Amino acid sequence: MSEQTTVSSVAAPRRLDVGFIVVAAILLIAAIGLNATVQSLQLTFRKQPVALQTPLKEIQPRLGPWVQISADERLPHEVEDALAANEYVFRDYVDSRLVPAQIIAEFDGKPAPQRRAMLEAIREKAPQAVMNMAVTYYTGMVDTVAHIPDRCYIADGFEPSEYDTKRWACFVPRGDDRAAARFIHFEDNVPGRRAISRNVAYFFHVNGRYTNDPLDVRYTLQNLRERHGYYAKIELMSLLEDRQKASAVMDEFLQHALPEVEKSLPDWQKVKAGEKSAGK
Repeated sequence: MSEQTTVSSVAAPRRLDVGFIVVAAILLIAAIGLNATVQSLQLTFRKQPVALQTPLKEIQPRLGPWVQISADERLPHEVEDALAANEYVFRDYVDSRLVPAQIIAEFDGKPAPQRRAMLEAIREKAPQAVMNMAVTYYTGMVDTVAHIPDRCYIADGFEPSEYDTKRWACFVPRGDDRAAARFIHFEDNVPGRRAISRNVAYFFHVNGRYTNDPLDVRYTLQNLRERHGYYAKIELMSLLEDRQKASAVMDEFLQHALPEVEKSLPDWQKVKAGEKSAGK
């Protein structure tokens, strides 16, 4: 073996060692710089959860003339896992102006299957007297808003035929120009199933404001300057065929329901005030 070969074989590992040290040093400096930048700009990549003011199940069973006739129950474990939420309510309400008090009283103590059968009997005679409301709550995450009717109803065999955005009167007192609902008409296209079309509306309350856009929710939660993050989805469903009538009934229902739902939702001003106090 020549002297030149010996020198080259020794120099190669040394060059590798120097290269490794240089790369490691660059990565270390970059990590320190990134950490310093994150701290100086007060950026947050993981959101801190925000507690509800009160559990959703404490939303009043009577919302003006609308009376809850379903019982609040936990979903099956696998369904709850798919929903990815443990704070939710799925309720059926009837309009006491259209449904006699004695019929409403008959729901008391009945098991869920019997309640559903009784509700369908009311709905067949007066679909405008029934409203389904779902409120689901998510916090401490930055992710896609997955469970929206645009996807879930289609997966269940329904096809959207009309799609509107409604800024109903119920949103005006909220003082938020972006507050509106997505209003969708779904047709049942599953062969062999009784075809029942339905009108569905949904919107979100995210970090203290309303929006009907799932992407807006995601962008809001991805704001690196926000320490906390939450959103609630409010969804309504009616089997009224007439969309104009369904829209009017939903708006009227929400004028009674939204103030009660908001009592459970976080007080964003208090959350922000707490951040300022913690930062002192």
